[in-house]
Amino acid sequence: MPRTKAIILLFTMTLAGCITPHGEAPIAKNFPTSSQEKLQAAAHWGLVTQDLSQRLQTQMGNKVSKEQALYVSASEDSPFNQAVIAELIASLVNNGYTVIKTREAAINVEVDTQVLQFSAKRLQARTVGIPTALAAGVWTLSELNSSISAAGVATGLISGTEALTYINSDKASGATPQTEIIINAAVSDNSRYLAVSRATYYVADSDQWLYQAIRNASFNVRGSN
Repeated sequence: MPRTKAIILLFTMTLAGCITPHGEAPIAKNFPTSSQEKLQAAAHWGLVTQDLSQRLQTQMGNKVSKEQALYVSASEDSPFNQAVIAELIASLVNNGYTVIKTREAAINVEVDTQVLQFSAKRLQARTVGIPTALAAGVWTLSELNSSISAAGVATGLISGTEALTYINSDKASGATPQTEIIINAAVSDNSRYLAVSRATYYVADSDQWLYQAIRNASFNVRGSN
């Protein structure tokens, strides 16, 4: 009996140590698992810009008529922003909007891309359960039909690998990138914002330069004596 009481007391003390009603700082907690697209090709730039354009046009609604002049620009000149501007202009023009080449008394459509660099040691995503389920499926088939040959089992394993590839086809290859971008787009006149849209994406770390402003290099030229 004393031993039982000691175990109960130890358990109670351990439980009490895990639950504290007060603390000096908030406890770090994970968000629910979510997904985020990774831009890996110029075709992806077109897709995200089309989505951006559709959301802006929906918000513009009756606030901006198609006869009003729009001027599209970016806060910084990068290869990505250049492509977004070109795609955005094409989308607006094709939908009947008036887009002009010079900034006059026009409504502004401005794109701003923020490049964010996170820790290199950020936790990588983990997939749980799928390989085990596939292995269990192969084992169950073997149990149902004892005449399955080694070649049949190998075929089942290949099928399982293909199924796993199919299931994971929406997942980008490689480790979780350090680099993310936030695309902000705003439609505004001289006094107010008429439409605002933003989206966040992963980008390959090796492609980071595509999303950063192009810097003009300067050189000192010395003439010969």
